[in-house]
Amino acid sequence: MASSSSSSSSLSSPIPPQQKHEIQEKYDLFLSFRGEDTRNGFASYLYGALSAKQISTFMDDHELERGDEISPTLRKAIEESKISVIIFSENYAFSTWCLDELLQILECRRTNGQIVMPIFYGIDPSVVRKQNGSYGVAFAQLEHRFQDKMEKVQQWRYALTEASNLCGLDSKGFRPELKLVQKIVEDISLQLPKYQPSNEHYKRGGLIGIEESIKKVKSLLSIGSKDVRIIGIWGMGGIGKTTLASVVYQELSNSQFEGCSFLPNVKEECERRTPYHFRKKLLCELLNEKAILKMNTPFVASPYILDKLRHKKVFIVLDNVDDWIQLDALVEGYDQFAPGSRIIVTTRNVQVLKKVADQNIYKVEGLSQSDSLELFRFHAFGKNSPPIDDAMLLKSVVSYADGNPLALKVLGCFLRSRNKQDWENVLYNLQKFPDQDKIFNVLRTSYEGLDEGIQNIFLDITCLFNGSFTRNEAERLLDSGDSLVKIGMDVLIENSLIEDGKHWVDNQLWMHDLLRQMGRKIVCDGHKEAGDRSRLWDANDVCHILERNTGTVAVEVISLNMSEMTRDVKVCRSALSKMCNLRILKIYCDNIDIDDNKFERKFKFNLLQGLDPYLSEKLKYFRWDLYPLKSLPSNFTLENLVELILRGSHVEKLIWSHEVQSVPVLRRMDLSYSKLLTEIPDLSQLAPNLESINLAGCTNLVEVLPSLQNLHKLTYLNLDGCSKLSEFKEISRSRWYLDLVKFGGIKNFLINICQQKLAFLKRFTNNISSLSSPGSHMICQQFPVNLTVLRLRSLPIEAVPLSIVSLFGLVELDLSCCKRLKSLPTNICKLRSLELLNLHCCSKLENFPQILEPMEHLTDLTISRTGIKELPESIDNLISLQILQLESCKEIEFLPNTLCDSRTLQFLYLGSCSKLQKLSPLPPALLFLKVPCCDSLKSLPELPLFCESVDARHCTSLEKVSDWRTAIQHITEQIPSKVDFFGCQKLDQNTLNIIIPDNAIFNILQSANSNSEAELCYPGDQIPNWFRDQTSGTSLKITLPSLWNDDNFLGLALCVVLDVNKKKPYAQVRINFKLNFKTIDDECPRKFHSNMLVPADKCLDHVYIMHVSKWLLSLPSPLQLKSCVSEVSLHVFPSFLDYCDPFNPYAELLNLENEYCEIKKCGVWFINKEDVERFNAETIQCKKKRQRFDDECCEASGSGSGSDEFVPSGSHYEEDHHD
Repeated sequence: MASSSSSSSSLSSPIPPQQKHEIQEKYDLFLSFRGEDTRNGFASYLYGALSAKQISTFMDDHELERGDEISPTLRKAIEESKISVIIFSENYAFSTWCLDELLQILECRRTNGQIVMPIFYGIDPSVVRKQNGSYGVAFAQLEHRFQDKMEKVQQWRYALTEASNLCGLDSKGFRPELKLVQKIVEDISLQLPKYQPSNEHYKRGGLIGIEESIKKVKSLLSIGSKDVRIIGIWGMGGIGKTTLASVVYQELSNSQFEGCSFLPNVKEECERRTPYHFRKKLLCELLNEKAILKMNTPFVASPYILDKLRHKKVFIVLDNVDDWIQLDALVEGYDQFAPGSRIIVTTRNVQVLKKVADQNIYKVEGLSQSDSLELFRFHAFGKNSPPIDDAMLLKSVVSYADGNPLALKVLGCFLRSRNKQDWENVLYNLQKFPDQDKIFNVLRTSYEGLDEGIQNIFLDITCLFNGSFTRNEAERLLDSGDSLVKIGMDVLIENSLIEDGKHWVDNQLWMHDLLRQMGRKIVCDGHKEAGDRSRLWDANDVCHILERNTGTVAVEVISLNMSEMTRDVKVCRSALSKMCNLRILKIYCDNIDIDDNKFERKFKFNLLQGLDPYLSEKLKYFRWDLYPLKSLPSNFTLENLVELILRGSHVEKLIWSHEVQSVPVLRRMDLSYSKLLTEIPDLSQLAPNLESINLAGCTNLVEVLPSLQNLHKLTYLNLDGCSKLSEFKEISRSRWYLDLVKFGGIKNFLINICQQKLAFLKRFTNNISSLSSPGSHMICQQFPVNLTVLRLRSLPIEAVPLSIVSLFGLVELDLSCCKRLKSLPTNICKLRSLELLNLHCCSKLENFPQILEPMEHLTDLTISRTGIKELPESIDNLISLQILQLESCKEIEFLPNTLCDSRTLQFLYLGSCSKLQKLSPLPPALLFLKVPCCDSLKSLPELPLFCESVDARHCTSLEKVSDWRTAIQHITEQIPSKVDFFGCQKLDQNTLNIIIPDNAIFNILQSANSNSEAELCYPGDQIPNWFRDQTSGTSLKITLPSLWNDDNFLGLALCVVLDVNKKKPYAQVRINFKLNFKTIDDECPRKFHSNMLVPADKCLDHVYIMHVSKWLLSLPSPLQLKSCVSEVSLHVFPSFLDYCDPFNPYAELLNLENEYCEIKKCGVWFINKEDVERFNAETIQCKKKRQRFDDECCEASGSGSGSDEFVPSGSHYEEDHHD
C-alpha cells in the first residue's frame, strides 16, 4: 500500500531471489516516468536532487517513445540498476513504453532482488491498483488497440496492481513538492547501503562467515544518528579486520557521505612517511583540495581546515593503526566533523581505541569450524570436487588454522592440487609445533613448501619490496637472467603469500603483516649477529654494522630508513667492502620531502674518510638519499646496476671509472635536487638502455644534451628547475612523458617527434613558453591517436589543429593562457570522451563554437578571462556539465535561455562579468551561484530549490532579489546556507527591509531545525527585531530563557552590525565571537568565528548573521549547566586574514579592533523548537502581508526590519533585559 510517511523507509524490500542472476550493477537508480507529465517538472527536480547526492541515476532523455516496445538499451539500464523508482502520473497508463518498463522492473525485482519504489504523483493509488479513472480510459484504448494481444494487456494490469501494492509515497501527503523530493532522496540514501546481495554473494567472493560481523559493525555505526562516532574493529593479525572494514566501507560510502577515504596500512605508512604526511593525504581526499598538500602547519585543527571539515559529513577508515599517536595525528579534533560523520579504526591494540571508542568496539573472532572448512575448501578446491575424501584429515588440517582466515587461505592455496600423502605430511609437520604458535607455523609450512629460489624472492619482498615497489620494478631488480623471478612471483601470488598490487596504492606489491613478520623471523633465526644475516632492515643493526665494520659476505640486502636513526653515525671507510655479495643497498629518507627541497634530518652520516673504492660487483640497486660525498667510489663496478638513485646528493660530477665501458642494464637514474651537480657523462654511449632520467632541481647543471641524443628507450625525462640549461637541442625518438613544468630557463626547444614511435603516447604535458616544430611557427599538426591528456598552456598559437577532433580518447584539453588563440574547431563536439576543457585566459577568443551534438562526458568547462561575448543556445548539448566558470568575461551580457534546461549543472561562476545585466532562470540542480563584482547586474532570479550558496558581493548595481522562499512553505525544507550581499549598496528598500530579513530568519530557523550552519551578510545598520538580546558596542550580557538547554534547545543565532572604515589591501575581515557561560565554580567559554570573510574595503554599515548549531556549541549536559550558570556574556571582535595565504593560520592578526573595522552593535538569540513551530504557523500570514507591498512601497523610506516582524516567545526571555 502506498503511504505518505514511513518510520524507516518507503522502499519495497527486495524479494529474496531463488536464483539470482549475475548482473553487474551500473546505476544506483532507474527512473521510470511519463515524459509529458513530469519530464520538465517533478522528474527533473528529482533527478537534480539525486545527482546532487552523487546517486547515479538513469533517466531516459528521449522526448518521444519510438515503437511499441522499449529499447534494449533501456532493458539493460533497468537490469543494471540497484533501485527503480516508478512515478505513476495521470497519463502513465496511456504509454505502452512505460508499461513495458514496469514489466521489466518487476521482473528484475523477482529475479535480481531489485528494490522498487512507487511514487503516486497527482494520482490516487487506488486508481492505479484498480485501473479506473484515467487508467480505465487508457486501458479501454489499449484493449481496442491490442485486440489480438489481450494477454499482454492483462500482464500490464497485473503489473499495475502489483506495483501499487508495494510500499511507496503519495504526493498528496507532501506539500510542497520539495518535501516529497527530499523524502525520496532520503529513503534512497538509506536503502542503497541495504542493497546487500545475499549470503551467497559473499561466498562467491570468498568472504565466508562475514555477514554477521557486517551486521554488528553497521549496528555500531548507527547510520542515521546525528552524532560523530568512531568505532573500533579489534582482533589478532589475519583475523579479517581489514576485509571487514573494506566491505562495510564499500557498502556505505556511496551516497551517505560527502567525503570518504580509506587509508590502508596506517602503521606502515606512518613509519615510512610520518603521520603528518599521511594526514595531509587524508585531508586532501576528504576536501578534494590538492593545495592542502602544501600546508606546513603541524596542526589539523587550523581555522581553515576546521571551517571546511565541520560542513563535511565524512566516512573514514583507518586500517591497522598501531598506537594513539597515529590516531591522534590523523583525526585530531574528529568531533569537529559534520553531524553523522563516521570513522572506523582497525587495530590489534585495543588500548588505541579506549580513548575514543570505548563503547563502540567490535572484536573480530575466529571463524566457526563449519565456516573454516568452507573457506578452506574455497581456496583448496575452488569449484572442483575435493580429491581428498577423508573428512577427518580435512578437519585436522583446518583445526591448526584456529579459525584465522589468513592462515586458512594460505594453507588452502598451498595444498591445492596436492595428493593425500602431501596432506598427511603437512599435518605431521604441524603437529610438531607447540599450540601457542599454531597460526605462525601454518604460515611457515607454506613457506617451507617453496623451492629455495622462490623462498629467497619471498624473503626479499619481506625485507625490502613490500609496499614500496611494483611487481615489474621488483622483477627487474631480482632478475638473474632466467624466468625464475616471474615464475616465483606467480607462485607466491597463487599461494596467497603476496598480492600483486592491483588493489593497493599505486599498484605496489603487498604482503600481510603476519607474513612479513614470519619472513623476517626466518631471516633472523640461527644468526645472532646481524652482520651474519642475509638481509638487514633494522636501523640500529645497520648503523652498528656500518660503524663497526662487522658486515660479512652473507649480507645481500641492506635497507635503512634514515628517519629511524637515533644518533649520528660515523661510517667506517671499508664498511661496505667486505659485503661482496651485496645486491641491494637502499639508504633512504621517506619522511623527508626532497621534492619540496627540505632536507633537514635529525641525525646524519659522517663519511669524513670517504668510502672504500671497491663495492660489490653484484650491486643491482644503489640508492642513497642525501649522499654526502662529491663523487661515487672510483672503482664502483656498474655492469649489473639497474637503478642509481642519489636524490639530494652532494655529487658534483657524475663520472664513471675509466674501466667502465658501459652500464648495459641501467634503466633508471635519479639525481634530483643534487644542487652541486654540474656535469653528467655521455649517457648515450654508457647507458644505452636508460628509460628514466630525473634531474629535477639540479640548479647548477649546464648541459644535458647531446648526452641524451641517442637514448632511444628513454620514456621519462624530468628537467624541472634546471635553470642554467640555456639551450635545448633537438630531441629525437619517443617521449611519452616530458615533465617540464617549471622549465623557465629554456630559450629554445626544437622538437622533432617521430609519429610512429609515438603511437603508444598516453600523456603529453607542456608548459614551455615557446614550442615549435623545425621550420614552423605552429604546434605539430598531428597527435598520437591514444592521447588522453593534452596540455598546451601558454603557447603562442592562434588556432588548434583540426586533427585534434580525431582524438576520441581525449579526456582533458588544457589551452589556458594561450593568449593568441582566436578560435576552436567547430566540430569540437566530436571529442566524445572529453571531461575537462580549460580555456582560462585565452583573451582573444571571442566565440565559443556551437555544440552540434550531445557531449556526454564533459563535466567541467572553464572560459574565464576570455573575450567571449555570448554562449551558444546549443550549450544544452553539454548534457553532463556540472561546473561552468565564466569569471571576468568582460564582454558577456547574458546567458542562453537553454542553460536553465541543464539537469546536471551544480556550480555556476560568473564573477566580474562587468556587462552582465540579467540572469536567465537558473538550472534546477544548481548548488552554488557566484556572481561577485558583476557591476551591471540589476536583479537575481528565483533560486533553485537545492541552492546552497549565493555570493553576490560587490554587485554595485543590484537592486532586486527574488524571495528564495517562493516555493517553500515550512522551514524544514532546503534553503541557501550562505548568502552574501556585501557591498550591494543599491538594493531597494523592499529587498533590504523585507525580503532579506524575512529570508534570513527562514535560513536561521531552518539551520537550527536541521542542526546545520548558516551565514548571511547584507547592507544595513539595524539588528533584526527577532534578536531580543541586542546592544550597541561589542559586549552583551545575556539573560537565558528558563529552558534554554533542554531537548527543545536547537542552537543560537549571532548578529553584528559592522563598519569597515578603512581599506586594507590583501586582507579580509573575520568576525570572532566569544560566548562565556559563567558558573559558580568555573567558566565555560565557547569561541566561534565567521566562515564568511568580509573584504577589508571601506564600505557602509553591514549586517552579519550567523547560526551556531547545538552540536557545534558542544555544551555540557543540561544537569551540569542549568542549575549553576550565573551569567552568560558575549564579546565580539574582528580579526584580519591575508587571503593571499589562506592556509597559514598565523596570517591572522588580532587586536586591531577599531583600526580597520568597528563592531557597532551585536545581538544573540537562543532558538528552541517552539520558535520553529510558531514561525511555521505564521508563514502563511506573513506571505499575505508581503503582498501589500508593490513597487510604490519601494519608494517609502524605512530603517527597521520591515513590517513582517517575528519575535521569539516572550515567555522564554526576561522582559526587562533589553539594551
